[in-house]
Amino acid sequence: MVKSMFAAISGLKSHQSKMDVIGNNIANVNTWGYKTRSANFADAMYQNTINGGGGNVTQGGLGGMNTSQLGFGVNVSSISTSFETGSWNPTGDGWNCMINGPSFFIVGPMTSGGINGDNITSSGLSLSRVGLFGLDNNGYVVDDQGNYVYGFSLVDGTGIPEKPAQKDTVSAKGLQVTVADAGDGTYNVTIAGITINTSSESLEEQIQAWIAGAPKEAGYADYTDYNIGLNNFSDGQPPTVSLTFTAKNGGAVGAGGTGPANSIRNFLTNAGLDPANIETVTEGSNRETWPAAEYQEELSPLRLPVDPDTGQRVKLESYTISTDGTLVGVSQDGRVWTIGQIAVASVENPNGLVQGQGYLYGFGNNVGDITINHAGTEAVGTILSGYLEMSNVDLATEMANMITTQRGYQANSKIITVTDEMLEQLVNMKR
Repeated sequence: MVKSMFAAISGLKSHQSKMDVIGNNIANVNTWGYKTRSANFADAMYQNTINGGGGNVTQGGLGGMNTSQLGFGVNVSSISTSFETGSWNPTGDGWNCMINGPSFFIVGPMTSGGINGDNITSSGLSLSRVGLFGLDNNGYVVDDQGNYVYGFSLVDGTGIPEKPAQKDTVSAKGLQVTVADAGDGTYNVTIAGITINTSSESLEEQIQAWIAGAPKEAGYADYTDYNIGLNNFSDGQPPTVSLTFTAKNGGAVGAGGTGPANSIRNFLTNAGLDPANIETVTEGSNRETWPAAEYQEELSPLRLPVDPDTGQRVKLESYTISTDGTLVGVSQDGRVWTIGQIAVASVENPNGLVQGQGYLYGFGNNVGDITINHAGTEAVGTILSGYLEMSNVDLATEMANMITTQRGYQANSKIITVTDEMLEQLVNMKR
């Protein structure tokens, strides 16, 4: 009789532990990257009341008997974690990342380098599913807890642009030019469809065929004495450039000069002519090229590169993280810099990981093999910039589990009450 009470007590303890797990799941329903946990029950030890045996078919023998066992309750055999990817939460911040797949980010304190899949478990690094990244004062990529983000850094001298890339040609539309002939007569000529090389192309070859109705000498005299530089076009929407022209006796035209990559120079004159609008920017075959990015084979903390022209860490105005983890930025002069590639780790047995403080995972003794990978494949996972992974807690499931756990707890408490009443009845039998 007392056995039932102790079995019920084990049931109370087990259901209380399960309620603790459910409560933790619900508490972390809005925690970035949180993974749902489940308490798994197993019946406790058993005592044999009858030992079974096989049958005896000889004269006078008996048939076989099954073993009879009396159980002693229940316990929590394990607490497992579901590593299913949570929902995507858009943040609009390019530094926020999530992995759409089973892998983990690799973060931790500064190390001496040389980290690979063979020694990562003893390196002091941790794994994470939360990509709250940014830059520290030394130009390192870190998470919101100050852990360095590890990845594949560039081989020295690769992936560095030498100067801003340039568009090759621009085309003008709707340009009206006034030309004069030898008798001081004037003609208005509309020029359309001109394509001008951006690397300071002479206008003589570009527009002489369009000055119709005017003597050849007048056309040359008025418009071909200078070059126009059209450098440093920014990417994005087609830019607009203003050009104006004047006759020879109307004064010289100032041309040339350079400006910021996001600005377009206006070439003004005193002639009062309407400017020409540059309608398109054409990409040709003479764009700027630089050595392709090559990555180190071993892991190291990612850091902003050094500008070989200044010897200083580059200052970037914008950043982009691609699906394979490649982190690039654009500096003030329009150059595109590759910082490195964020590495991801694949774990043979994710339930062998040990949850640490915050959202970091340590390496347990049963994790199996750890593989360092480049992101971008379905098996490894892709990195999504501008998103954070929400918890994978299903509130409906947790509420249902809470109800069944509560009822189980009530039932076990009832066993204790009934057993107590039975014991009381037994004690009172002597009266």
